[in-house]
Formats: sequence, structure tokens, C-alpha cells
Amino acid sequence: MIYILAGEDESRMDYRLEEIKRKEKCDSLTRLNAKECGEANLLYELDTMNLFYTKPLVIVDNASFLSAKNDTGIDPQKIADRPIDDKVAVFLVHAKKIDTRKKAVKALAARATVLDCAPLTEKNQPDEIRQMMKEKGIQMEPGAFEWFCSHAGFSAASLSMQLDKLALYADNLKLADVQALTTVEPTQNVFKMTDALFEKDRVRFLGLYRSFRAQNMEPIAILALIASQIRFVYQVRVLLDEGRSQNDMVQMLGASSGRIWNSMRNARRFRADQLLDHLAWLSRLDEQMKSGKIDKDTGFENFILQLPERSS
Repeated sequence: MIYILAGEDESRMDYRLEEIKRKEKCDSLTRLNAKECGEANLLYELDTMNLFYTKPLVIVDNASFLSAKNDTGIDPQKIADRPIDDKVAVFLVHAKKIDTRKKAVKALAARATVLDCAPLTEKNQPDEIRQMMKEKGIQMEPGAFEWFCSHAGFSAASLSMQLDKLALYADNLKLADVQALTTVEPTQNVFKMTDALFEKDRVRFLGLYRSFRAQNMEPIAILALIASQIRFVYQVRVLLDEGRSQNDMVQMLGASSGRIWNSMRNARRFRADQLLDHLAWLSRLDEQMKSGKIDKDTGFENFILQLPERSS
């Protein structure tokens, strides 16, 4: 059995890995770092027959040979040629996606279960929560589900722990149950961080960033959330330029009137091209983080501290 976990959200990857461990019930575990172990050692581990264990688990971290940038020296074709039918192999790819343009990667992916570990956003978080609820055997009434999505945050590990706690209480939850038992994450800090960025309020921006980091949210995931919000403000700005009303935007963007109102307030302070400039800054920071050119925390905090002073 083969699994490929690809994405940049470490907490989501850890959650999926723990789910695989529980599901497969393996009786031994070997973890290799593809950047350090070398091709021969990895192939030996994949080829070794089981003599003492019924179902071993082999975790291959930093499996960049399955992504566009292979910095391991491992030939993906040699991995794809292995049958891997007497063990469970999990390849962890810390990149946006695997590179299926490579024939070997495409062939391996066709035999594997490929799981997305991209950072959770407002768009994909509800589906992730639904899947977790299904795995844990719980249900929520519609209002309770919407409230949980709005208040429980975007960390996969935290969401899982919150749902485990709810599962101990009941398997069919009402709004009052969810509100009483959920530890509210400061998801509104995403909007506050965006406001601080627009206002060039470095002190507030830095404080909000450190609050997120205290919850073990990865810098790249925080960056993705801010970029998502700015893209939304950009969409609102474009619709404002077209003369659209707030009600039009609610229908066209599928968002709440409250979010539209707040985004209109920010959008009116900028031209569309200025918002694109903000996205370009974040994109450059994102590239530097992912390429390893800068430390993620240091890079993000330096980015905040280098913002121009807000006008008094």
C-alpha cells in the first residue's frame, strides 16, 4: 500500500499521517529522510522482505523526488519500479503538489492514495471538517456546523482535537453543544492582520502574527490566509469599479453581507493595482520561504518590520 502526502501545511500532513497509522494498524515503523539516507538505503528498505512483522510502515520524509525540484539525488523511476506490496509506504512531499509531468511520478501516483496537505482556507476548510467528522462518526446540525467552521480555526491538528472532544459528548451535536465545548480560535485575526497590513500598523500586525504562531500555525499557512483575504478584497474592488452593489457582491462572491461590508471598507482605500502590489509582496515572501532562502519566522517578522510607517 502506498500513500503520497503532498502540501505545505505541516499540521495537516501530521494529521493525515496519524490517520494512516490508525487505519493501517502497522506493527513496526521505520522513518527515513530522503535528503539524508541516500538512494541505496531507501531502495533496500523498500525491497526488504518481512520476516518478523506482518505489516511494517515505512515513512519517507522530504520525498522531493516526487516534486518538481528533486534535491535528494534519488531517481523516482527506481521507486516506481518497486512493487511495495508487503508493507505500507508513505511519502511526504513538502511542496504544493507532486510533479506528474514525470512519467515515474505519474505511474507511482496511479498506484497510490494521494492526499492533499495544502493549507486550509475558508474555501477548503469545511470539506476537511466534514471528512474528519465522517471519520470520527459525528454529525452536527447545519447551524452548529457553520458556527464551528467560523470559530474553530484552520489548524488540522487543532480541528481534529476539537472534534475528538465533541465526539466524547455526543454523536449528533446541536449548536448549543458546539458553542459550549469548542475552544474558539481567533480566526478573525486574519481580517485584523489584513487591516493592520493595509494601515501599515507594524506593532499590531506583529502581535497578531505571534498570536497565530503560538497556536502552532505555520508561517506559510498564515501567509496563505492573508493572501486569500487580500485576493477577496481585490475582487470586491473590481466589482466596486464596475458599479456593483453590496447585494450584488453577496450573490456573486457567495459571501456573507458582513464580510462584504468589511471588505468594501478596505477596498475603497486602494486601487485594484495597489492590491495586486500587496499580493506581489506576499508572493515574493512566499517564494523566499519555500525556497529556503530565509528562515520562515525571521522572514515574516522582517517583512512586517520593513513595512512603511503608518501616517499619523
